[in-house]
Amino acid sequence: MYKQNIKAFTYNILLTLLISGVIILNDIIFSKYNTYFEFEFSSKEYFRIFITIFFISFLKAKNTIKILLSFIFLASLFQFAYFQYFGKNINGIDFYLFFTHIEETFETFNTILPSMIVPLFISSIAFIISIFIVNIFFEKKKYFKYGYTLILLALIFLTTQTFYITNIKKGKLRNKESKLIYPMSKRVSSRNFFVSFNYFVSGILPNKIFHLKKSDFPKQNTPILINKNIHRDIYLIIGESLRYKNFKLNSIYTPNLSTLQNNNDFFYFNKIYSGGTMTKVSVSTLINRLKYPSSLEQIAKEDNCLFKLAKQNNINTYFLSAQNAKHLQILKNMMCPQYINIFKKKEDFEKTGYDEDLISLIKTFKLNNNSNLYVMQQRGSHSPYKKQYPKIFDKNSTPYENSAIYTDYVLFNLVKEIKKRSNKEFIIIFTSDHGELLGENGKKGHGFLKQEVYEVPYFAYSNTKDTKIQEELKSIKIHFDISNLITTLLGYKVDKDDKNNRKLYIMNSDLEGFSGYATIKIQNGKEEKIKKFKN
Repeated sequence: MYKQNIKAFTYNILLTLLISGVIILNDIIFSKYNTYFEFEFSSKEYFRIFITIFFISFLKAKNTIKILLSFIFLASLFQFAYFQYFGKNINGIDFYLFFTHIEETFETFNTILPSMIVPLFISSIAFIISIFIVNIFFEKKKYFKYGYTLILLALIFLTTQTFYITNIKKGKLRNKESKLIYPMSKRVSSRNFFVSFNYFVSGILPNKIFHLKKSDFPKQNTPILINKNIHRDIYLIIGESLRYKNFKLNSIYTPNLSTLQNNNDFFYFNKIYSGGTMTKVSVSTLINRLKYPSSLEQIAKEDNCLFKLAKQNNINTYFLSAQNAKHLQILKNMMCPQYINIFKKKEDFEKTGYDEDLISLIKTFKLNNNSNLYVMQQRGSHSPYKKQYPKIFDKNSTPYENSAIYTDYVLFNLVKEIKKRSNKEFIIIFTSDHGELLGENGKKGHGFLKQEVYEVPYFAYSNTKDTKIQEELKSIKIHFDISNLITTLLGYKVDKDDKNNRKLYIMNSDLEGFSGYATIKIQNGKEEKIKKFKN
């Protein structure tokens, strides 16, 4: 009896190994077909799939196993088809938009159908092979009478966990918690689908029905194209974890940038407010013209995404990041990637491993007569700080300060290179995604609504002689303003606030306001004290 159990258990393992391999191979094959779909085999991801299939393998009914496998491969199919058409993974909010914009959904569905042919073929073959494996091993494997109960408990745990994170939990939304609600570019497609669907069912839907979290913010209007004759290059450079306190002009941290005050080009440097206290929030704010919390719906619609707006006006688009693929897993899905002509991550152009590689990368692009939008992302002052700069800059009291001085060196040389190679009007805008706590009040890092985190440096450098543009560059108060200005520079008309009487919104560590947000009211040109709200 003991030997029979061991033998049967072995067949469970064989079945699990083979079907897990087919699920992984399904994604690998699609990634070869659509090279923008990033998936790389990893032992961690394989283990997660293995555990899921291992539990399923102990179910008593063959048809139940087949039904569950059909759900897995249907999830992959929908994810593939969606990516094939939209160039991004499905977010939880996309399910909400599906049901609330049903007519538009079915209109779009007709255009998606041709893009489903290859994904359907790949997923169907994978499903058939998996069913074949089940048929071979089913009679030989072991079953567990409480298998259904274990799977049900696992589902209850996952939905309860997501409900708690998104609708009950207070404070910072940590990165590991973000992974439970947002799709990631290198995760298996079916798992991404279920993560997003779980977020929709357990997080978004209860909130929309019962108003568990405050989200009564107005919707942003879609910009209107008014100028099709744009002839300029726009550079948005996004720093990392660099706080204003350690990057002021005319300080020990900015010896190079401070010299830019002495030439004939336009140069302006100031403190502004970040759109959020985490990278995924602030960069999404900059790319998608986000003004308010509760903004996933605006991201999903893509009607305010800078890259899409640029492409609609025949402007070339670039996203060049010194961050590696792992750090871009969630963020990439937030920036309408299908509208980016050239997408480069650290692994694609790494030479020294530091931010100065961005300068070398810029040199490889040929000058053209078209207008261009470049968004460049640094490693900047990301922890561990000591790894973000060459040893030659290791000469101050703390690694964080060294990283700031290295950023000054990189930015100064980027400005020099852009100016040297420019053949038209150019506008360079720099800001950091957020700041950093360095032990103040016993806290380190970011993801907190603290002054050191939401106050960030900003500068603009340009050869423009247009005084209106110069005044707009001087009026920037918050990340939203940068996005708004770039939208106008791309040739669009946008709604503008009264600069002397307005309210600024700073999101905390998530895009929906789960972790709270802050506002700063400007009345008669004067800023009032910041107010913090816990959702």
